Amino acid sequence: MHGQKGPHPDDLYATSHRLSIEFIAANTTLVHTHSPSSTHWCPPLSGKLRLYVDGACSTSIWKRGLGAVVRNVHGDLMGAISVPITGCFSAKTTELLAIREGLQFAWEAGYDSLVVESDAKNAINDIVTGTEAFGVAGGIINDIHMLSRNFDSLSFVFASILCNTVADRLAKFALGSVSIDVWLEEGPPWINVFLQADANNLELS
Repeated sequence: MHGQKGPHPDDLYATSHRLSIEFIAANTTLVHTHSPSSTHWCPPLSGKLRLYVDGACSTSIWKRGLGAVVRNVHGDLMGAISVPITGCFSAKTTELLAIREGLQFAWEAGYDSLVVESDAKNAINDIVTGTEAFGVAGGIINDIHMLSRNFDSLSFVFASILCNTVADRLAKFALGSVSIDVWLEEGPPWINVFLQADANNLELS
């Protein structure tokens, strides 16, 4: 507008961030926590898929691994991804990266109704409340909010890692890999072992 200054960039950011938080709050379920007695994988409600994500750190400060697995109500493998990344990230930032990677994978695979499950409670809380607004973590959360708009139904859930060991193994597998690995509907034997262990409430080392 001639003769008038436009909105300050900080004001534009604050407005867009507020609208993003309002959108995610209106279209997601607030954080749920499985009861302490629930130490095995739980199937989603009929019509939904469960996306479990996890991040792993290696002895090298510059290597991180991201894992994500999508399972249906019967516990069958719908898809899985293992992603090695280079960078010195905090544990929470690594978990946020895993959530973002899992959502991106699920969206590209065409899954539109998800329960996103992670053992990183702080990361889940920050996504739902928008607490972490700035820095690297804030940028990742904003990406997650944008990705969330692509799904018909989405909720974020905190649960013990014992509820799903597959994503943990996928993240650790990435630490020894140099490329992204993707599986759809059928995975290698070692993934199937942990899928079955989750279903049977078994502990594997």
